[in-house]
Amino acid sequence: MMMVVVSVLMLVSVAFYIVTERKGLGMLQLRQGPNKVGLKGFVQPVADGVKLFTKEMIFPFGSIKILYVVGPLVCFLCAYILWVLFPSLYSYVPLNLGFLLFLCISSYSVYGVFMVGWSCDSRYGFLGAMRAIAQSISYEVFLSTCLFCPLLLVGSYDLIDCRSAEFPSAILGQEVLLLWVICILAETNRAPFDFVEGESELVAGYMVEFGGVGFALLALAEYSNMVFMSMLTSILFFGWLLEKMVIGSVLFTVFVVFISYFMVWVRGVVPRFRYDLLMSLCWKVLLPLSICVLSVFIGLLVDFDILV
Repeated sequence: MMMVVVSVLMLVSVAFYIVTERKGLGMLQLRQGPNKVGLKGFVQPVADGVKLFTKEMIFPFGSIKILYVVGPLVCFLCAYILWVLFPSLYSYVPLNLGFLLFLCISSYSVYGVFMVGWSCDSRYGFLGAMRAIAQSISYEVFLSTCLFCPLLLVGSYDLIDCRSAEFPSAILGQEVLLLWVICILAETNRAPFDFVEGESELVAGYMVEFGGVGFALLALAEYSNMVFMSMLTSILFFGWLLEKMVIGSVLFTVFVVFISYFMVWVRGVVPRFRYDLLMSLCWKVLLPLSICVLSVFIGLLVDFDILV
């Protein structure tokens, strides 16, 4: 029951997060953003939802209809199944290997992206899907090495244990935090790594042929991943501040909101890189650097155990 409540609440909050991003980008670019529907435009998610979910489902002429429908559903389900891992103190389902389940589900989501790009019979959608898959697979390896650094300090794969950890991971691993922020921006296809939606060459990337319900599911999945990564960042690196029951819950919410807004700020102020530079940055710079940092963490812990 707790998992269903968390998923529904996140579905609503993600819809409002999309409007918040639009208004935040408007402020950064000295314009209004959505401001007509409701008070200052904050009822815009309701209008967008009604419009998208009542729109006619149109299939491109050469599309594979089954995959055209299943692709957005796979992306949506992969994004919201992750919220099963939400580290609620009232959860009755033990997930001792929660982080490994997170890696498995996030790796599986590339199949949904591939079905979305391939089924629509569009060269722009197909190239956007290939870009997204190559980028996701590349940064999955980098994400795993960054993930294991704070987990070594906690000694558990359970998100609840990480939330109540006593090690100040953000202080002991500042370089890991920096690498992790770069990684989550690339993993969620956010600026300056939003090459999937390169307007000059791919328009909207793998979702270019989708409208109505399909586009709504893909947009909800993308922004849900952003909020989930923000939650994961606050647990991994600031879990030592979240031990107290009431104060910890408030700080937990503040960290999640701050990191989510940070992604919006980065999109508004940082220009897009070149795609070849992104792949080169991952394989030639970030991955070797993260492996070296992971080796240092392992060496320090081994030395500490020997001293003890």
